[in-house]
Amino acid sequence: MIVVVIMAFSLYGGLILSLSLNNGMRSLEARLGADIAVVPLGSEADYENIILVGSPVNFYIDRSVEQQIAAVAGVRQFTTHFYLATLANAFCCTTSIQIIGIDYDTDFVVKPWITKFLRRQIGDREVIVGSDVIIERDNTVKFFDTVFNVAARLKRTATGMDNTVFLNMAAARGLAGIAQAGGQILNDVDVYNAVSAVLVRVDPNFYTTSVVYGIQKSVPDVGIVTGNRIYSSISVSLNFFMGMIRTISTTFGIFAALILTLSFSVIAFGRKKEFAVLRILGATRKKLAGIVLTEALAISLCGAIIGSLLAIIVVFPFGRYIGQQIGMPLLLPPILDSLKLLVVGLGISVAVGSLSSAYSAFKASRAEIYTTMREGE
Repeated sequence: MIVVVIMAFSLYGGLILSLSLNNGMRSLEARLGADIAVVPLGSEADYENIILVGSPVNFYIDRSVEQQIAAVAGVRQFTTHFYLATLANAFCCTTSIQIIGIDYDTDFVVKPWITKFLRRQIGDREVIVGSDVIIERDNTVKFFDTVFNVAARLKRTATGMDNTVFLNMAAARGLAGIAQAGGQILNDVDVYNAVSAVLVRVDPNFYTTSVVYGIQKSVPDVGIVTGNRIYSSISVSLNFFMGMIRTISTTFGIFAALILTLSFSVIAFGRKKEFAVLRILGATRKKLAGIVLTEALAISLCGAIIGSLLAIIVVFPFGRYIGQQIGMPLLLPPILDSLKLLVVGLGISVAVGSLSSAYSAFKASRAEIYTTMREGE
């Protein structure tokens, strides 16, 4: 039973983690939105961290770059974001969080999935919060001594958006002015004429690389991050972890089958005389095989249930922590998909355990009664 427990734990846990990683990657791909992000030179890694883990950062560039970027051949659409990092202190806020100001008139990155929860533009004293953002009991949040009403809360995405608060551009710049007065932003930054990132959608008739080259030529001293760069770097890690999960699950399955076959053989060998007595009392060969198979089925079912329950206890409560530790977007599946995988995991575990006893059942049913009873005399 212990062998089956370990096998079922690794199998169901592996299935859930694999599906969760795939869900996280699809969520990340859907949230990237832009083909190119233009940020201040040296802020490329900070931008990626905002997308992946929501690490609070401040970086700014003069908004005059908007028109320079718009004039580059192949730029189909662009919008700007304004980033403001809050700090956990008395002057600012109760927790560190990333604030993103969006331009509702031009945004094509955030607005498409925000409108699923709120079909109107947010006001100057309203915010939309990610799933992990802590709000007050009266449905408000407070930043820089300014109270905002929470207009909507987004579903979990397993990306940095879960730790992000979204405001309109005017409100975000207003908060930045307060933060600057409190010394959190350098005085040489004109927060009312600055942006943090210019997000670009490339015309389908142009290659992204050619547009990147055009931006670098027209707007010197800026950093550029492509959506493919973020997605590709995560894909490499995803393939590694998926391969590791498959290898571990397959290895446990093979070893479990071998160990169970050996274990059932040893058990059957030790019960030879018991089976011989049953044969003398009239049990058929089919009956003896059925006894062995039924016992194996009961043991496998119990082990599979225990192992799957242990996987549920470990994976579901600590799924977010696991994702953070491996640095991957990990989005746990909904209940229905989890139940489907549970059925698959139980079925495979029970099948392996039961089939491992087939050889023992065959040997037990074919043993010679007279020879078996005379053994040991």
